[in-house]
Amino acid sequence: MYGKFCRQLDDKNRIVIPTKFLRDLGEEFYITAGFDQALVLRSEAEFEKFKAKLEATNKLNKNMRELTRYIFANTEEVKSDRLGRITLPKHFLDNFTITKEIVFIGSGNYCELFAKEIYDKKEAQFKDAKKIDELADELFKNGIEL
Repeated sequence: MYGKFCRQLDDKNRIVIPTKFLRDLGEEFYITAGFDQALVLRSEAEFEKFKAKLEATNKLNKNMRELTRYIFANTEEVKSDRLGRITLPKHFLDNFTITKEIVFIGSGNYCELFAKEIYDKKEAQFKDAKKIDELADELFKNGIEL
């Protein structure tokens, strides 16, 4: 999935999923707590892969137990209605400071959902060419070539 889309919550905490993403997610999909104050939307198939990786982690590692527990406790299976809307559970709204405006970001095999204020701050860093160069250097140091 790729692209960026802005949407607004309605009075019933429903949000219209961008059609482009809904095609990949399917009618039923999963929302999980992500990183960087984002929610992550995954298709059922992608969620099963993600879940298998989490379940395969070493449970003797306290950090992995806590992260796995946090993610599974903050996972919801959702089904879109005929208009492509889902209702965001209140705990997601509260924990991810989502009020009205939302940004959907395609991130490869999943998409992320941010409160607009949070995403705007993240996106602002890319207005600085030096920051982009620093991030590119990090990719290179980790053996990733573009």
